[in-house]
Amino acid sequence: MILIQKIKQYFMYMKGLQIRTKYSTSPIIKLDLGSGDFHRKGFIGIDLSHKADIPWDLGWGIPFRENTVDIIRSDHFFEHLDIDNLIFVLKECHRVLKPKGVLDITVPHIDPYIEAYLKKDLIFLKSKINDIPIKYENILATPFDIIMWLLYRNGDHKVFFDRDSIVHKLKISGFKIIKERRKNKKIDRNIRYSSIYITAIK
Repeated sequence: MILIQKIKQYFMYMKGLQIRTKYSTSPIIKLDLGSGDFHRKGFIGIDLSHKADIPWDLGWGIPFRENTVDIIRSDHFFEHLDIDNLIFVLKECHRVLKPKGVLDITVPHIDPYIEAYLKKDLIFLKSKINDIPIKYENILATPFDIIMWLLYRNGDHKVFFDRDSIVHKLKISGFKIIKERRKNKKIDRNIRYSSIYITAIK
């Protein structure tokens, strides 16, 4: 099984490099990291999905040369990386972006729920975090449990954020200008109450 997996990874790697070549000469390069099956207009989707524009494991890095990418977008992807891969991929974003290139990301964060947690406001928390599977409803029933579901997703999420933590990780990855922006229904997918929208400029 391990050998078969390695063979599959090798073919994905080689196919990704081959596909990358046709995009690398474009005067403007815009990437969508963790795109899944979704195709964002004007962007090159990079994801493990075979339906992505470039099927690719971002644990290998971003398959573009340094200082060649204009914009990188990502919606609710970075929380699925473990801490080592998170920092690695953020540094890869910095590497491939042109000077003054923009990284525009959305991740979940805990800030909107802190006050409700401290007040033990179960009604508010359940109204905003309402996708707990039925089989867990009797188990994840306290304010702490509900927030942990938001952050952890039964292991689907590997890292958790508040506003300061994501800003800090962008700074140590090389970004100097980091700003929070408002949600924009024209460009943002998966708009959620818990989302924070950040732009970082190289």
